[in-house]
Amino acid sequence: MTQALGILRGAFGRVALLDMDTSLVDHAHHHCHVILKASGPDQDFIVAGRALPVRDDTAILINSWEPHRYLHRGGLQRTAFLALYIEPAWLAGIDRAFRPCGGGRFFEVSCVPLDRTLWRAREDLVRRIGCHDTDAVTLENRIRALIIALAHRYGDRQPPRVALLTDHRIRRALQLMGESGAVPRDLDTVARSAGLSRPHFNTLFRRCTGLSPAVYANAVRVEAAVAAILDPATTLAVVSDDLGFSAPANFTRFFQQHTGIIPSQFRRVVAELP
Repeated sequence: MTQALGILRGAFGRVALLDMDTSLVDHAHHHCHVILKASGPDQDFIVAGRALPVRDDTAILINSWEPHRYLHRGGLQRTAFLALYIEPAWLAGIDRAFRPCGGGRFFEVSCVPLDRTLWRAREDLVRRIGCHDTDAVTLENRIRALIIALAHRYGDRQPPRVALLTDHRIRRALQLMGESGAVPRDLDTVARSAGLSRPHFNTLFRRCTGLSPAVYANAVRVEAAVAAILDPATTLAVVSDDLGFSAPANFTRFFQQHTGIIPSQFRRVVAELP
């Protein structure tokens, strides 16, 4: 089973050091996502249908709402990853040139080489998270420096291109899915409410957003789960029920398929940086 060696949350988003031997389903999120290998055999991440190598000398850069998955290979051999989930609003607030990070292709290349500076930054951050012996200010400074270095080297710093979701039916569908909160609406009902048949809805939704309706709905649910798990006063059984799962075991499986770890371990290891 995949183990979380450390998870940090802050204004930047979250950073996870994961020792993985399990695959992840096709998923997406609003974050800009960076994946670095910390140790173990080389692996591949599937980004927008393309297999990209995760090695000691590469980084995988995934844009906001870009679909991706992980297919673990190597049998019982484990690979440790440093995964950064970067809040676009935080990154855009650091430098106006980073404003495109919330949409479109901010990272124009999905697999990039690590130079010596980035290599050292990764090694330093992996060591500090794994040892749990660094103060919060130092950790956040190291995370911030690594993110900014990657954004400066590989981000599209052109003036933001306005992307308009022109189809009013998909705008209506997104509104309905957002109103449902963490418990996804029945997608057949959403399609009918938008005035579309289910097959036409699936095709048009993917054309407008780059995602299937199910992947989008699951992304909303995962982030709601992360927020709920952070409240120690709420049991995981209650979280599962509030998110609309029929049983806690179904919630655990869903969360693990999308994040790599089970909810109880996420709650146990996550640390908030002030």
